[in-house]
Amino acid sequence: MIYLLSDEGRQALRTVASRPVLYAFDFDGTLAKISRDRGGVKLSFSTHEWLRELAARAPCAIVSGRALNDLTLRVNGAVPYLIGNHGLESPLTSAAALGVAEQVCLEWMKQVETDLAQPLNDTGVEVENKRYTLTFHYRCAKDLAAVERTLVLLLDRLTPAPRLISGKASVNALPPGDIGKGAAALALMVHLRCRGLFFVGDDETDEDVFGLGEGLIMGVRVGHGAGSRARYYLKHQDEIEAVIRFLVHRLDGTPDIAGQILRSPGGPLKPA
Repeated sequence: MIYLLSDEGRQALRTVASRPVLYAFDFDGTLAKISRDRGGVKLSFSTHEWLRELAARAPCAIVSGRALNDLTLRVNGAVPYLIGNHGLESPLTSAAALGVAEQVCLEWMKQVETDLAQPLNDTGVEVENKRYTLTFHYRCAKDLAAVERTLVLLLDRLTPAPRLISGKASVNALPPGDIGKGAAALALMVHLRCRGLFFVGDDETDEDVFGLGEGLIMGVRVGHGAGSRARYYLKHQDEIEAVIRFLVHRLDGTPDIAGQILRSPGGPLKPA
């Protein structure tokens, strides 16, 4: 993997900024810091403002595992395109497809509240019903790996069989089908007539985008991951704002300022 804020990474960013692409970002752990309090996660003021500046210059989207109504409140108008529930809630998703996903989740919840209620309670798992997908959280468990193994075995008992995606101290259950973050982001890119997709994410749920065979021109992972399909990485979440500022200034045609931003990611600069 190539460090995005290295000389090689900066040059790659310059190339991306010279093309008509869709800039897309995960939310938790990417644009906003991860927190044990899921309800308290939000964009910092400066990240919100720089993201808004980028969206004023190029197509921008946020692609998240959160439900769309939850994500909308936290983004507060920073970008025009939001995709929630791991790709299921997209501006391009049909009402019929959402209806099928909702019925599947209703059936799953019946099983969760009956057959799986006791074993889930024994493992200390918290169930988040996001209407079209379910997320099973176990951030407070002492042995995360053991709980995940047990949880996957339990969820394999659900009918219809879910598509399981592991996250950070969580397992996500998606209805059967091909929809996911990658397919949803790619479809939006095509719909907006962009010629490529730039995406930043931070965990296993984002590998669906990093693994796209076509369309993705730059995949960036927050945190180095030897097994990740992303070609580039950031060392930590705090660096995302520097990347957004760099892109804003490149799109404005101010390369010298952009280079300074990446060398000093914490520098106090105002949007152009």
